[in-house]
Formats: sequence, structure tokens, C-alpha cells
Amino acid sequence: MKKLLLLIPVLALAACGQKSYTYEAFYDIEGTGKAEMTLVLPGGATRTETVDLPVKNSAMLANALGKISLKIKPENGQVTCKLRVEKEKEISNSGKEATCEYEITEATDN
Repeated sequence: MKKLLLLIPVLALAACGQKSYTYEAFYDIEGTGKAEMTLVLPGGATRTETVDLPVKNSAMLANALGKISLKIKPENGQVTCKLRVEKEKEISNSGKEATCEYEITEATDN
């Protein structure tokens, strides 16, 4: 019984020390009209859809290390994408087509 009681704190500390690989990310798309949006998450999950602009504070979860990529192609005019991952600095890009990318690494704070 004593061995079991000594093992419980060790197991609890080991579980607390593991880093989570789930990251919250948010994106905004500024512009008018419609645009084709392609979102690629770490692990290869890809979503392409036509969206009405603007898109504000849309959320997603990334469950692995790797690159998040948000590509926007508006039907006409200029577009701006903004990508935020957890507590990291916002990535922003503008143009006739806009791409925002962020590489999630071991150093990414979540």
C-alpha cells in the first residue's frame, strides 16, 4: 500500500508536465462581396468554401504541430486576412489575393 501511495504523486506530476498540442486559432477576413477561402490545418485537414465578406473572429482548433495556412481569393477587389494563434503575434496580409500562415512548433505558447 505504501508503494501505491508513493506512486500517486509521481503520476500526477508526470501528467502535469506534458505539453498539450491543441491550439486555438482565430481569423478575420476583411473585404466586400464574396471570396474563396482555403484553410489548411496541421495534419492535412483542408477546407475550401466560398464566404461572404467580411468574416470576423472565426475560431478553429489545431490538434498538432505544423502549419496553419489561410488563403483568400476575392471575386473582386482587395482582401485582408488576419490570423491569430493562441498568445502569439497576429499575422496579417493584404492584396488581390492574401495568404496568412503560422507554423505551430514546440515553442508555441498555448
